[in-house]
Amino acid sequence: MKKLGLLVFMIQGLNAQTLSPCDINKDGVVNIADVQLMVDEALGTSACSTNLDGSGQCDIADVQRVITAALGGACNAANLTSTTTIQLPVEVIGLDGTTKAVSFNIPSGSNLGGTMQLSLQIHGLRYETQASVQVNNSAWLPINSTTVTLQGLANQYGGIGGGFSTLTMTMNLPAGTIVSGGNTMTFKFNGTNGRVSGFRVLELNVLSNGTQLLPSSTFVWEDPNSWQPPSTSASDISAGQTLWHQASLTVPGTNGPSPILAHCADCHAQDGRDLKYFNYSNNSIQTRSMFHGLTAQQGNQIASYIRTLNVANPGRPWNPPYQPGPGLDSLPVTDWAAGAGLSAVLNDDINILNYLAPGGSTANWSAASNISAREMPIAMQLPDWNSWLPGIHPLDAWGSAFTTSDMVKYYNLLRANLVAGNATSYTNNMGNFNFWNGAKTFIWAKAQASGVVWTAQYTDMVYSSGQWLLVKDWELNQEFELEGMATAVHGAQADPRAWFLGFAFATSPNMLHIPMGSPGLHNGSNQTWTYFAHIWYQVQLILNNTDHSTNRPIDWPYVWGMIHSLSVTDYPPQATTLLFWLEKALQVSQFDGGPQLGEPGWHPGINNPCVLVDPDYTNIWPEYSSSLRGTMTEAYLQQWFAKVQTFTPAQWYAGGWASATETPVASVTGDFGGRMYYAIPRFRFLGVDSTLVNQMAAWAKTVWPLGNWSGAAGATCAQGAGDSTITCTSY
Repeated sequence: MKKLGLLVFMIQGLNAQTLSPCDINKDGVVNIADVQLMVDEALGTSACSTNLDGSGQCDIADVQRVITAALGGACNAANLTSTTTIQLPVEVIGLDGTTKAVSFNIPSGSNLGGTMQLSLQIHGLRYETQASVQVNNSAWLPINSTTVTLQGLANQYGGIGGGFSTLTMTMNLPAGTIVSGGNTMTFKFNGTNGRVSGFRVLELNVLSNGTQLLPSSTFVWEDPNSWQPPSTSASDISAGQTLWHQASLTVPGTNGPSPILAHCADCHAQDGRDLKYFNYSNNSIQTRSMFHGLTAQQGNQIASYIRTLNVANPGRPWNPPYQPGPGLDSLPVTDWAAGAGLSAVLNDDINILNYLAPGGSTANWSAASNISAREMPIAMQLPDWNSWLPGIHPLDAWGSAFTTSDMVKYYNLLRANLVAGNATSYTNNMGNFNFWNGAKTFIWAKAQASGVVWTAQYTDMVYSSGQWLLVKDWELNQEFELEGMATAVHGAQADPRAWFLGFAFATSPNMLHIPMGSPGLHNGSNQTWTYFAHIWYQVQLILNNTDHSTNRPIDWPYVWGMIHSLSVTDYPPQATTLLFWLEKALQVSQFDGGPQLGEPGWHPGINNPCVLVDPDYTNIWPEYSSSLRGTMTEAYLQQWFAKVQTFTPAQWYAGGWASATETPVASVTGDFGGRMYYAIPRFRFLGVDSTLVNQMAAWAKTVWPLGNWSGAAGATCAQGAGDSTITCTSY
């Protein structure tokens, strides 16, 4: 490092240069200021964001390259993208003001006179002032809601800082910004909001009148398996492991850094395997370490420790854990948490039908079938791993009340008693798992305490406590290989892979009693609250619908209720999502016993076809034509009715679901008989086969003999103007 000071001292006059990868501060010239910045990165006083020689570290070789460029020579930037290829992702992660540049060629003769735009896909854009982009020598262009147009469903789920962690967008460019031949695009992380350390650009292109000017061959993806630890020294790796568990950390604030009680291992998997599994880069680990008050060297030691973990690493930070998609079940169970990738996220809810009813076939809708929730793609991004991690550790939120709680007690017992890959130890610890599950009432008490003021910090404290349970459950599932032993705890009827507990369900802000619109939940919008309230239910149903009882791990009526919340005007329609989970509820219920068991048995509130004609769900159907809606409703009713016919009236009576002396009153929110009385004429109106409708009415007559079921089946109905509400004459 003494050489660095000597090299800086020798530079007396430095020549101005055009925008260059060696222009560290992107002010249009390469000079002593850039050399000093590079020296700081090499010394570790600043995050390493400009590794020019491809070594993976900032060192004297990088400083020499900046000096050479500043003296008028070429900037030999081996690790930056060339004029023919761009390496993805472009990771703009570092201290405030970190920049990353890519270079590309626009072929001669390209149409640059039309509407020019950037097309971008960015992971981790969480707030409006986070990011900027500069094209050639343009001014810095802010990337925010006023300058970009978000693609797909992101805007409807909260936009920037909303439900989607990865956003696809276009940005208009001023005329003349793009030129034929060589161009440079530079991204800047403007500064932290106290939580994030940058973002990743996953896709980029230049559009002329909507046409991409850069061919796909321009882009190459970085291979995480080629990454090496910053240091292979055993002492550095050991030091990194110690720092992971014991280092004193801080968080930035307006008045400087503040110490926290939590260590790295407390918010992440205890051994750090999540960073290896989801392939967080050395730079991101070093940067995050510095964010929390450690030095660059200490960050590199932690990264060296993470790189040497003997852990499968199929994931990426932007691919949502457990995102469902075709083919996922055929991969090893160790790959399940990596999900099917962003490419499995559909553009519209109705596209699910291509997988739920392939070629129009509903043969797999039988109650005895088992459609895989893990392979059924949906039109929503599940939360990325960053969205799993707590923002405030419960120790820093609640202090000794947390450390002495059952949340900690049973987590430690499970860690002490479980044996990796051992089904017997898993079964023997079901009691501890159940007690740990019950310990979440600690969080509910904090949320419902008298006088609570829902500041951004208090919201984060409550929400993060739910996230802590979820992350630690992930840790146990991964470290002790529990995901592939579902039958040990759920029985022979279970799917081959599943979780046991319902902590994803419990992470929903709805379940945590966080009021809608509370600040601190991402951007605090109602759309964002509703999205996370719903999406954690989706995660839970994907993780575990295999307990095959009516209320574990999730109370199914919550699913219908949250789909209802997502069916209001401001959100995309959810008809196929509703159909899918109705099917899954029907199939899961095969193992519940009959309705004579009451709530624990076959539950008509869970297997409830009446939601398909519920007027509160009027906005879920716009993507469906009238005929398609009728066809899909009939397909579900065929399977539902085939099942309910197997139960006798006496079973319904024994379970308290019906009475022979009851006179049904039509009501979509009433008891079982009233709901059927309401729904039957509306099914006919939707186009459900009249024979099936009459059969349902005849069956209902055997259960509720006092009802006018022939009148219900033959009632005249009409659809309200401008919506899907169906009204029927009295009967």
